[in-house]
Amino acid sequence: VIRKSDGSVLPIARGYQPPKADNLGQVVVPGALVSCNLDAVGICNPVLGSRTIVLSAKPLLLPDTDTIQQRLLVIVMDYSACRYPATMNQTTVRTIFLGRKGDGSGGIAQRYTQCSYGKFNLNTTAFKVITAKSTVPCTDVAVKQCADWRIAQDGDARAKAVLGEKEFSSFTHYAYIIPGNMSNSQCAWKGLAYLPGQQIWLKSTTYSVSRWSTVMQEALHNYGGLWHSWENGVEYEDYSTAMGSGVACPNAPELAYLDWATPAPGGDRIDSNLLPAGTALTFSLPATYLSPDGNYLRIVPDWLPSYRTNVDAKNLYIAVRVNKGGDSSMTLYYANKLNIHEVNAIMVRQYVYSDRKVSFVTAAAPQSRTNLTAYKLVVYGGSWVSTDILRIHVCRYQSSLTECPS
Repeated sequence: VIRKSDGSVLPIARGYQPPKADNLGQVVVPGALVSCNLDAVGICNPVLGSRTIVLSAKPLLLPDTDTIQQRLLVIVMDYSACRYPATMNQTTVRTIFLGRKGDGSGGIAQRYTQCSYGKFNLNTTAFKVITAKSTVPCTDVAVKQCADWRIAQDGDARAKAVLGEKEFSSFTHYAYIIPGNMSNSQCAWKGLAYLPGQQIWLKSTTYSVSRWSTVMQEALHNYGGLWHSWENGVEYEDYSTAMGSGVACPNAPELAYLDWATPAPGGDRIDSNLLPAGTALTFSLPATYLSPDGNYLRIVPDWLPSYRTNVDAKNLYIAVRVNKGGDSSMTLYYANKLNIHEVNAIMVRQYVYSDRKVSFVTAAAPQSRTNLTAYKLVVYGGSWVSTDILRIHVCRYQSSLTECPS
């Protein structure tokens, strides 16, 4: 899609693939500034053979690592003319997002603040919910094809009519909630978002708008850089994070990417120089819910031949997860243990919107020893040294596990 200056989006003609580089050799990246010819029905339809010129080589929407106060407009879609009336009222939606008191001390707003340590918040004063009853003729594009761009166009048009252009443009982000009885065959998703962007789409269902982690996943997509989290080679299968299928805060590599947390002292780059073979390093890690300070380790296994290739080079992230705070609903498979994730080592910052494929590797209990054979690394879960602070040790070997302490 192409986003216009007023925040609305235009669909690109089906089948069109933008070039990897423009006619001058500049790489075309998501978020770049472009122009486009519109056809008679308002779809961006580039002319075959036309020249492509990147007007701004730098993406216009970069991940925001400063404290965020999101100004969110929630638009409850009402397609009564198509026999799909709104199935959620404004009071219910407001409670879901801001909690029973309506002040952000509960609901989704509370989880945003908890998971981000206060760096990602809903602006409760600016927050607004409206119901958008479509006044345009019923179209299959919206209600049968569930085209996100058309739903957004319908919602935006009605919102602007109710609020006016100035107030509509004062919001930084927009959420569209579709009717519950439109949620099954037409819309085969739990939530949608632009990555990067300003818009998300949710259903009037328990697993969608009523599940804070689903909403958080879509919201974080908007800020770019975070895709879905994997486990056992399956996308979404990581239940230790909202970016997978978990009811939990982001995992360690996601926290690191967002700049919401910092590594333990001496734990930012544990490579072959810092960790000679047969030796061990010791750290005390607080559970991620406790503090953003010093709550993870980053292992850089440059001792592996595979680390020299862009595809196979991976870093490991180690953090302690406890089912309290924002992680209170985390399942016991992950909770009260060390969580170990891997992520592509090359695609960190230079590929801003590419999928680095964050993947859960394993969970290690206290008083345990885990041999990560693919990395020739041993991770020891030690003892709890204080409330939800765990001592851990790491050791690498060249040939055999016996090179490390037993």
